[in-house]
Amino acid sequence: MQKKEQLRRPKKPVILIVDDVAKNIQVLGTLLSKFDCELAVAMNGQQALNTIDRIKPDLILLDIMMPVMDGFEVCHRLKSAKETKNIPVIFLSAKSETEDIIKGFELGAIDYITKPFIGSELLARVKTHLSLKRIKEDLQEEITTKNKFFSIISHDLRDSFGIILSFTKLLQHNSLSKAEADEMLTNIANTTENTMELLENLLHWARSQTCGINMDPAQLQIQDMAEEIMRTTKDLAVKKDITLTSLVDSETVFADKNMALLIIRNLVSNAIKFTPRGGQVTLNSEEQKHAVKIAVTDTGIGMASDKTEKLFHIDTKVSTPGTENEQGNGLGLILCKEFAECNGGEIGIDSSPDKGTTVWFTLPKPEEM
Repeated sequence: MQKKEQLRRPKKPVILIVDDVAKNIQVLGTLLSKFDCELAVAMNGQQALNTIDRIKPDLILLDIMMPVMDGFEVCHRLKSAKETKNIPVIFLSAKSETEDIIKGFELGAIDYITKPFIGSELLARVKTHLSLKRIKEDLQEEITTKNKFFSIISHDLRDSFGIILSFTKLLQHNSLSKAEADEMLTNIANTTENTMELLENLLHWARSQTCGINMDPAQLQIQDMAEEIMRTTKDLAVKKDITLTSLVDSETVFADKNMALLIIRNLVSNAIKFTPRGGQVTLNSEEQKHAVKIAVTDTGIGMASDKTEKLFHIDTKVSTPGTENEQGNGLGLILCKEFAECNGGEIGIDSSPDKGTTVWFTLPKPEEM
């Protein structure tokens, strides 16, 4: 059994060295090669800012006395911009006067090391600050996750139960025609189904965030899983007169079956939700070099690129009612992303307004695990 945290492959930290002396860059590069990190280099302040715009480093080792723009000005600009203010900066300079050191910290640097420096001391400080940055990011992610969780509970669940309660009271205390009563019962049933789906996703997501889900990867036939999902989502499609088709081949993947099924089920359910009556939803698969790509394509309403970019981020709420006012909360796609990555895959979306949507994810082939 493997848990989510054990399967995550943390990306290498990127350290930017900013110094106008090539020899200094060479020495620092040799020292930092002991870390499992990626290095970037800039030889003046303006070049450093241009580089930071492109790569967003995890840590900056910044000289002060440089042509074009000195290190103090670089740090000031970084800390004044929302996109870069949280990048940790360590000044690395021959300027050792107290006022220079104080100025460096006042500008927002996390540390100040004077030249000539002791290699082991510099490495220890770099390691410490990278660890602190990682801890800070993890804490922020946990806070964001909990805020999202409580937001869903307080808003989406409350609204759903409020609708059910209102319709129930109307049925209890009003004289309604059979047609009116049937319509209300249908609304109650639909809202209950949506609420159950939300609760299921909440439970799966909560377990994934606390490492409460055990991984049990095995060889799986895509075709078998597709047939199972087609059976369980058939009624949803029939209700909207949507043609549900599977064109998957007999590829084999290596993944946790429950997670893989949940991903496909969520994607197919979403496609049905956002496809108008009489449309089509198609499940496809494509063999790649190291993985199998599974895609769900619909003839639905689609969406603009600025919206698709937010769909997989926990800190942004993207929730759009379906074509027949089916409710959603955006949690399903986030859960799909979590589970795809847990199994060593990735997920993406291609969509345009009024031209339908394709959501795809990959799972590794057996020989790749």
